Amino acid sequence: MTVQYHMTSHDGTYKRKFEAEVTGVFPGIVELDQTAFYHLGGGQPADTGTLTWDDGEGKVFDVRKKNRIRHMVDGDLPEVGSTIAGSINWDRRYAHMRMHTSQHLVSAVVSEKYGSDTVGNQIGGDKSRIDFKPLKLSDSEINMLQDDVNDYINKDLKIDINEADRSDLENNPEIRSSMSSGLWKRLPSSVKKLRVISIGDIDVCPCAGTHVRSLSEIGSVEFVKKDNKGAEKQRLTYILNDDKV
Repeated sequence: MTVQYHMTSHDGTYKRKFEAEVTGVFPGIVELDQTAFYHLGGGQPADTGTLTWDDGEGKVFDVRKKNRIRHMVDGDLPEVGSTIAGSINWDRRYAHMRMHTSQHLVSAVVSEKYGSDTVGNQIGGDKSRIDFKPLKLSDSEINMLQDDVNDYINKDLKIDINEADRSDLENNPEIRSSMSSGLWKRLPSSVKKLRVISIGDIDVCPCAGTHVRSLSEIGSVEFVKKDNKGAEKQRLTYILNDDKV
């Protein structure tokens, strides 16, 4: 099993370069014993970057997880047992970290104010979107939501990474995990412990994605579009600005 640096600490999440042993090589695919690359999942795109070794270099253009972490590589391939130096595209990674944490924050505020579940999301580097149900906000209500979200950012709440028993999470009403989105049903029964991301005292949510250390790193949230996606379902699209409001 590949060790994923970001799963247990912020130090691992902010790691830009690392060394690892090659454990498997297939056409266009490299598997490692440990990695700083994030794989596609949870609405967050995969990291990109490079793998280098004594006599070669390959560009990582995608990372997928199917039982194992698979780095999709264009170019040379290393030999099994060799040591590689990995380097991730930090600008892309950090943009996704800011966006993913802001998605948790927006979802938490919408849940608190309107009792709406997050039933879908897509994280991007330039903009992201979240689907809520039930929800149908007016333009003025979205403006008030934006103010509420940015008020929390200005408080610079800290982000914590922990692990919890699945049974405790499933039966805890304080956990924000949309039952209507089928989270628990999608998880194999063999999964007994889950990684949990907490934002201050306002949000606790199971998540395997990458996140910033504190809300001030987000900047500010600006909603740029709303779409009604059927009965009681609304999609909100937002961007991040570097300055706080």
